[in-house]
Amino acid sequence: MSFNNNQKSGTGRNPNKNIMSYLGKKVNEVYQTKEYNKFKLIKGNRLIKQPKLRKLEKSMTKEGWVSGSYVIVNSKWEIIDGQHRVMTAMKLNIPITYCMERKSNENTMRTLNTGGDNWLMNDHLHGLVEDGNPHYVKLQNFMKEFPELKITECLMLCKNMYTSVPRGTFESGEFTTRDMNIARTWGGYVMRMKPFAKYYNSGIFVRALIVCLGKECFNFEEFIHKVELRPTSLVKCGTREQYIQLFENIYNYRRSDKVNLRY
Repeated sequence: MSFNNNQKSGTGRNPNKNIMSYLGKKVNEVYQTKEYNKFKLIKGNRLIKQPKLRKLEKSMTKEGWVSGSYVIVNSKWEIIDGQHRVMTAMKLNIPITYCMERKSNENTMRTLNTGGDNWLMNDHLHGLVEDGNPHYVKLQNFMKEFPELKITECLMLCKNMYTSVPRGTFESGEFTTRDMNIARTWGGYVMRMKPFAKYYNSGIFVRALIVCLGKECFNFEEFIHKVELRPTSLVKCGTREQYIQLFENIYNYRRSDKVNLRY
């Protein structure tokens, strides 16, 4: 409203200057182009997902480029954010709206997406493996050995701990593996539970088993023998603590020296 008042009053002020002052400092510019060959995929970016491409194609066929959104590229024209939109625009022959952040790189890309819903944990894993992070390479290899286990459970097994790895720690590249021989042994134990429990790879089941495996008084071979003796005793529980209590009861069956797995 003040812009119109200044213009009407004839004060001689530059209305554009007032507008710029109101909007704040200009930090970058947004462009459009159909020169698709300029854009490059950056090493470490997340994997291309066909369902996402199909969803974008349906939306952009109807609406065109989403107003207010733009792709971020660096001075090498590497796509920091928006590779799915670029690929869809190319297919539909739609101009790409982009902003150039000249100093951006794969670290910028990862920071931009850390904690965001757009990137899944597997996307970050792929990027950090591409970077050659040895702990994430070990994790990826472990996941290939145990494809039926989710990444969250694989993280705990590779860490030899029952506690979850914070997402921020994982996404920032700070996750570290521990003894991978223990991880593979424990992963094998989890898989051996499959014939007795359909929920063998659920988060709370795996966490409870890791708690028990970490105790010196617990012997897995003795435990699974007890399960084989009474397979119906292994029932589904609602919490990790309930599973630990159940495992303790099963383990102590016909045992004179009872063990406590809860503490």
